[in-house]
Amino acid sequence: MDNYPLFTVIIPEKNREEYLVHTLKTCMIQEYPNFEVIVSDDCSEDNSADIAKQAADKDPRIKVFAHDHHLGMRDNFEFALNQVRPGYVMALGGDDGLTPGCIQRMYEILKKTGRQLLTWVPAGFTYPSTPDGESIFNVRRKHAPLEIKKSADFLAQLTQTFNYQVLGCPMFYIYGVTSTELVDRVKSRTKDHSFYYCPTPDGFSGVVLAGEVEDYVMCYEPLSIGGSTIKSQGSNYRRTDAKARKEAEEFFNDNIRRTMHSELASQPYSPLITLMTADYLLTARDLPGWHGKLPEISFERLIKKSFEFMANSSYDSAVLPRELNILREIAKQHNLLPLFNDLRKNTKKKSISRRQVTGFAVTNSMRFPGNAVGVNNIYDACLATNFVYNYFGKFSVRQVGEIVVNDIKIVAERFGPHQKDKMPEI
Repeated sequence: MDNYPLFTVIIPEKNREEYLVHTLKTCMIQEYPNFEVIVSDDCSEDNSADIAKQAADKDPRIKVFAHDHHLGMRDNFEFALNQVRPGYVMALGGDDGLTPGCIQRMYEILKKTGRQLLTWVPAGFTYPSTPDGESIFNVRRKHAPLEIKKSADFLAQLTQTFNYQVLGCPMFYIYGVTSTELVDRVKSRTKDHSFYYCPTPDGFSGVVLAGEVEDYVMCYEPLSIGGSTIKSQGSNYRRTDAKARKEAEEFFNDNIRRTMHSELASQPYSPLITLMTADYLLTARDLPGWHGKLPEISFERLIKKSFEFMANSSYDSAVLPRELNILREIAKQHNLLPLFNDLRKNTKKKSISRRQVTGFAVTNSMRFPGNAVGVNNIYDACLATNFVYNYFGKFSVRQVGEIVVNDIKIVAERFGPHQKDKMPEI
């Protein structure tokens, strides 16, 4: 073990009992010799903590912290991160997973490239939203060599798109792994010595860590699986039922004292990806000694991109007034109210169905109906991911032709004419 740095997976979660057992199983099959899992349960109202403790009884690499008071998402992530010993760290939600052998592969890539930050393209698994619903399992098809991504290019891209949810974002929540040295460097720059200095703990990590290095590694192998459930925080923003609204409101209240950057009019947290991205960029930019290189941020572009995002999103119109009020305050601060009013008047909201497309499909990903292929949870998906990536990811017209030719050969060998000899004498 002395020759292998410690890799730690943190799992800050709440009320994920029906998913957490499968998430932990994807961790328990890892064979890397210096590995640890930290589960931080945020005062769950279900049996999540007991499920985690049962897994810890079977696998001593799992450490469980069950809190008896509510922390909130950000503080739960911060608590879990503070338990990590020196080495490397990544984060999963209570419904996500690892793929077989992925920790060993992370180690090999980081050692080979000499980098401290690695990102990849995760597979995906969507749990059914109803007991008789369909699940969706998808694996991205692209195969490519390792890439060295320039941090300055990535940060400049974000100032144009205001969309951190892109391939190549080195956030260590599902999408990446980082050295604890970089984490500690960020902590040394914040006023309260926290790492998660913005309300949401995913995208900020990608922005702030990118600025701590000149470059980082990008690979296309699915080293993790992002799970999606009806309980996912992002789903709550899009739904209008009472339960979803209550959970979303709880999240807003958890962050009521941690407003967005002053150049965003110190407004309350907004789930609009555009505003989150801007908040990450501005907050990281102002950290003392942060090395990230950012072009000047255009607030006119930000407002236009925000309306474009709302128009093309699956958000229900009933949840948008809150975000429009926030956006109006930002426009007012930057003397852009005429632009805001014009966009508010003339932007048309597309009616986009939130219903997932199920069934087989081949796009930039291979998509399977999970139920039909025996993939019923994140653990099943993890066991299938490497095969799907290595075989179907390279699927081509040439391979289809090869299958047809081989099929003909097999049939011909079995049923075609053969030379017939007499049985030997005895």
